[in-house]
Amino acid sequence: MAVAGGVSLAAADAYAGDVETGGSRPASGSPNTSVGAAELKYEHTKGLPTSIETGFKGLSFAQVNVGIKIDPVVNGGPLYSVEMPKGALVEASWGTDKQILLRAQNGAQTDGLVTVRHTLTPSIDFKFSGFGLSATFSYNANDLINKVPGSKFFYDSKATQAFAPWGFTAVDTKLNAPDMKNATLFSMNMNKLPDFVSNNVTGSFGVRASTKPTFSYKTTKVFLSGADGEISSGASELTVPAVDGDYMELMAAVEGEMSVKGAISVQPFVYIGTILEKLDLDTDLGIDVFSVNYTVPTQKVNFETVLVHIPMPNVHAPARGVDIGMVKVGGRATKTIEIENSGEKEAVMTFKSSDSQFSVPSETVTVPPKSTYELIVKFSPDSASPALSEITISSNDADSPEQKFKVGANGADVGAEDELPEGGERGGSKGPEDASGCGCKAAGTSPVPGWAGLGLAGLGAAVLFRRRRNAA
Repeated sequence: MAVAGGVSLAAADAYAGDVETGGSRPASGSPNTSVGAAELKYEHTKGLPTSIETGFKGLSFAQVNVGIKIDPVVNGGPLYSVEMPKGALVEASWGTDKQILLRAQNGAQTDGLVTVRHTLTPSIDFKFSGFGLSATFSYNANDLINKVPGSKFFYDSKATQAFAPWGFTAVDTKLNAPDMKNATLFSMNMNKLPDFVSNNVTGSFGVRASTKPTFSYKTTKVFLSGADGEISSGASELTVPAVDGDYMELMAAVEGEMSVKGAISVQPFVYIGTILEKLDLDTDLGIDVFSVNYTVPTQKVNFETVLVHIPMPNVHAPARGVDIGMVKVGGRATKTIEIENSGEKEAVMTFKSSDSQFSVPSETVTVPPKSTYELIVKFSPDSASPALSEITISSNDADSPEQKFKVGANGADVGAEDELPEGGERGGSKGPEDASGCGCKAAGTSPVPGWAGLGLAGLGAAVLFRRRRNAA
């Protein structure tokens, strides 16, 4: 896969909204969506071949044949670039089915940018005959560069076009061009030709050309690791299992294509002063303009493979049951229990108690990333008998949308210390940290050396790398 341009990634903002979303994809902006942004850039630094050729034009004793290529301007940067600095967004969304839907989020931004800057590079065949002289000379672009004063071609046209990521709809960048009289590619004195001509002919020759090409870019495919299929439009969706971690990471490879079409006018010109130092012609031959429509073979645009980092909520119920103690009938006791959100996205939670003697807050609670919530459980016994309740936490945690733990009083058995709560995982204390100091469950960096160069072929093996928290 061609690698051109740098890439980076950024975490997205967390959002608020309804918790109950079921198995279908929630609307963008709900607590059950999160976005990772990948910065993509592609640069094409080579020229584009064309079939443009005028054939020999002019008078019988002086004729010129010109071929034209579309090339980058010397020291002017790439021929074209495609950039999505902020808007190449991958949206993850989920319900309660422990599946995550992935899509390329279009959004309303237009911060994608196609930039084109080009020159026209000629090759030339010069045929001179008559008056006892006969010769044909051919010069490619490099030959002409070495002979043209200033060592550059004069033509320079550029344009930019903004577009909405991901660019699944074609983005047309149209370039303007000068009129023909101001569109000289180069001119050369006859004394630059071999002695056979330069010793016998005075004058000059050159080429004028003008074109207004349209560079049309379109994103065709987005591949995401761990998912079967591809994203080929803003409506496409892929499914992967929910990630048990503070964030999820996946690799993305993006393909596109650039096509070019336009019309070009080419005008070779020859000025003859004298021939054989005797015949004074003083003739300026503005040869009839040659015009033709042209297309350039479609060019593949393969962005560098990127690692997309998507923040996730990660809720942890207590790792073991909670004992409130002994409470007399008519009395009241409270217990503050820490609920952790170790994730990088805010967690939205609701609570429910299976026994009315134990009450929990009825409102929806939002816990910021890397924060805790102090859940207050109130116990008002109806009798002196042992009392036990199962507290259910419903949240936007993708892989554990419902977690339970036990709360007891008056001698109730809240479970052995090594027993996991039903439907939940151990929480409270953190698992071992990795070398970077991240106590998270998803990998902090890609475990594949040189992931950026893997290309599309590497995606099949690069599936949602993560580390799970050890049991407390």
